[in-house]
Formats: sequence, C-alpha cells, structure tokens
Amino acid sequence: MAIRSIFESSVMLELARGLTDLQRQIILSLRERGPGMLLEIAVRVLKFPDEVSAPLADLRAKQLIASTEISGGAFGNELFSLTSQGEQVAALLRDEAFLEQLRRTQEAQASAPAAQAVAAPDPLSREADLLQSLGDMARARGDFEKAALYYEQALEATRKLAASSVGR
Repeated sequence: MAIRSIFESSVMLELARGLTDLQRQIILSLRERGPGMLLEIAVRVLKFPDEVSAPLADLRAKQLIASTEISGGAFGNELFSLTSQGEQVAALLRDEAFLEQLRRTQEAQASAPAAQAVAAPDPLSREADLLQSLGDMARARGDFEKAALYYEQALEATRKLAASSVGR
C-alpha cells in the first residue's frame, strides 16, 4: 500500500511540476470558488480570457479539469470544473510539505548543468525505467506474473531504444 502511495505521489509531483503558475492559480480557483465559465475564471486569476483559454485547454488535456457545455451562456457555453485528479492536485498545492518538495525539485532542475538540459532523456528511455520500476514494485508485492510482464515490456522498450540509437 505504501509503495502505491509513493508511486502516486511521484506522479502527482510530476504533474504539479509541469504546471505553470497560471495553471496552478486556475486549479486553486476552481477548488476554492467552484466551477466557472471562461470569463469568470479569467477574472478570478486577473487575466484576459484569451490568456486563460490555452492553459485551460492544457489542463483539460491533462485531465485535471473537465468542461460541460451549457446553453444560454452570455459569456461562453462551457462550465469548467475540477476532475477527481484535479482535486488531488489542488489539495497537494495547499500542502506545505508537498510544496517544499516541489520547490526542491525545481531548484535541483534549475541548478543542473546546461549540458544536461540540452541532452534531455529520451521518452523511450524514461518508459523503460518506469516499466522496470513497476516490475520491481510488483515483485516486491509478490505479484511475479505482473512483474514478469513489466520486465518484458521494459526489455522491449530497451531493445527499441538500442535499435533507434544504432540507426542514427
């Protein structure tokens, strides 16, 4: 059970780290003041509607907010609200320990050498690492079938990565 919460925490940390300050303001606004339409959300975060529409679309793509079409709206026809995952992120954005962990992670990223920023990790490499970690967690729980499945997927991703680096 603790392994799952550690994994979920790292996923939430990754989600929160990828959010802009404006997106964090939007999420907290939706949590504190409830659902709202585009113009209302823009007013809450002191921005123009065109400055808020792209961040809202990105939050929807990340499945942190959902929109419901309504009829008769004078200032738009979509009502935006948090999803359950968005509620979790909003709660974390109010947790001081989580915010401190987020700050430390961002500082570590900012202090990383410029060469590391240029050579960003390959998504396939990250996938292989994640699959390996999932296999380790499954093995630790005693679910050897699931562990074997994750390890096989990690091996396949590693093979694809090796094949793509040879082809360069």
